[in-house]
Amino acid sequence: MLLCERVHITDLLHEKYVAACERQNPELVDRTIEAVSGEIGDMLSYRYPQPWPYVPELIRYAAAVISAYRIVEAITTLVSSEASSDNEWIPLQKQWKYVTELLEDIAKGKLKLPLAEANPDREEASAAVVSRKPFFDLREL
Repeated sequence: MLLCERVHITDLLHEKYVAACERQNPELVDRTIEAVSGEIGDMLSYRYPQPWPYVPELIRYAAAVISAYRIVEAITTLVSSEASSDNEWIPLQKQWKYVTELLEDIAKGKLKLPLAEANPDREEASAAVVSRKPFFDLREL
């Protein structure tokens, strides 16, 4: 299941830039989308088994950002440094960091997706602890 499409990548990167990337590395966009979709699906599959009935918009956005980041990373070294203030990839870097943290939170169960969970965390105890009455009750003294 592909979690995003080429049009989602061109929403983040200019179409001419994507075309320039593919001139250097043919079919880079399609391969990257497929790889990122597989990785995200694997990351979330314990909690949200696949196939999903639909792709939640949050996951679609995360897949698009990570794919765009990797496409840029494949042909330039500018994404690996925030040192220069004129680095045009800083907004994409910030989005990438945001969505990777978001995916980690979803995988850990801190955030929920609008999908059925297979292995949800227990929020209520399923066992009661019973103990004997204290021998001396000094609270009322």
